[in-house]
Formats: sequence, C-alpha cells, structure tokens
Amino acid sequence: MWQIWGVLLGEECQARLRSKSPNLHPAGEDDEGNFIIKTEGPPFVKREDRPRGIVFHDGSFLVVYEKWSKKTDTIVGYKYHYQRSDGSNFRYDMEETERLKHPKHHVQATELGEDARLPTGAVHCEGVLTAIVEQFVDLPPGR
Repeated sequence: MWQIWGVLLGEECQARLRSKSPNLHPAGEDDEGNFIIKTEGPPFVKREDRPRGIVFHDGSFLVVYEKWSKKTDTIVGYKYHYQRSDGSNFRYDMEETERLKHPKHHVQATELGEDARLPTGAVHCEGVLTAIVEQFVDLPPGR
C-alpha cells in the first residue's frame, strides 16, 4: 500500500486531487484469510454512481480493490476502476482464475463494449494511478 501512497502524495497527483487524503485503507480479511485493501464502497461502479475513492478535481475518480494472500504476500486479485464525469470508464481486473473469453488479467472500457476484455498482463495500482494523472486529468485552472 505504501507504493500507492507514494504516488498519491507526489506533487503531480496532489495538484489534481479534490481531496488531498483519499480514503484508501485495509479492510480486513475475506473468508479465505486474504487481506483486503480498498477505497470506500463496493469495487464495482455504475455509470450513475457519485465520485468516491480517489477523486480528482475534474470529478473523475479511481476506485481501488486489492486482495492479498497472507501466506505468500502476493496479490491474488484486483479491480482498478477509473470513471470520468461523463460516465466513460476503464477497469483493470485480475481474476483468481482464467475463464473462456475472460483472461485472468484484463482491461475493460466503455468504448469497447461491456463484454470486451482485452488481456493485459499484471498491472499495479501505482502504475494505473500514475497513467491517470499523466494522461487523463489536467491541472486545475490557475496551476
């Protein structure tokens, strides 16, 4: 989690955040004893949902959900959902198992259609957050 906070506390990210201290925290364990780190609310976001999680000055936001194995200290699942104020979004997912037409590591985007999942390989929240800051969220006026 410290890697994510390293990006969040950086000058480039801080200049674009609505809240300078987003609610990203450990959220206990699941039924298998895996450790959960997440932003507030459920990991799935609907088009009409209000901004939550890591909220940027333009109203766009990133919802984070990570599941870590306590035994191996490795990530076993994640969802990083970025949504813009117009409802367009993309979501990086890591499923625990790969299924037909559902790669273990994939990205979904509204522009591709609901059922399209493009394989990606593993990604990490700090990389997704850095890409959002650099490519999608402009500095606020006057900065």
